[in-house]
Amino acid sequence: MEPELVITWHLPDGTTRTTPGWSKLNVLAHADTYDMDLPQMCGGHGECGTCRVRIIAGALTPSRHEEKRLMTRHARRFQKGERLSCQTRPLGDCTIEVLALIPPDLRDEQPDE
Repeated sequence: MEPELVITWHLPDGTTRTTPGWSKLNVLAHADTYDMDLPQMCGGHGECGTCRVRIIAGALTPSRHEEKRLMTRHARRFQKGERLSCQTRPLGDCTIEVLALIPPDLRDEQPDE
C-alpha cells in the first residue's frame, strides 16, 4: 500500500524524524510501525491518557466520544494541542510532538471538579 501522507515527529531527545503515513492508521499505530516508543496503558481504548501527543500542524480526525469524555473529565491535565494518539488519525501531512514526560494514567486520577 502506497503512503498517503508524511508525518514529521519531534522526539523528546530533540531529534526530528519523518515517516510515511496512512489515513487508516491512528497515530499510535504509526509510532509502533516505526519503532517509536509511545506509552499506552489501556490498549488504545481512550481511557488512560498516557498516549498523549501534541499536534503541531496538520489535519487530523476530530475527537471521538471516548477522547472528548476523557479530555472533559480531566481538562486541566491536557495542554493546548494535545490529543490521544490512539484516537487520532492523520488526514494529511502533519507534525506531531512526542511528549518528553509520560502523562499519568488518568484512570488513577480524580476527575476535575
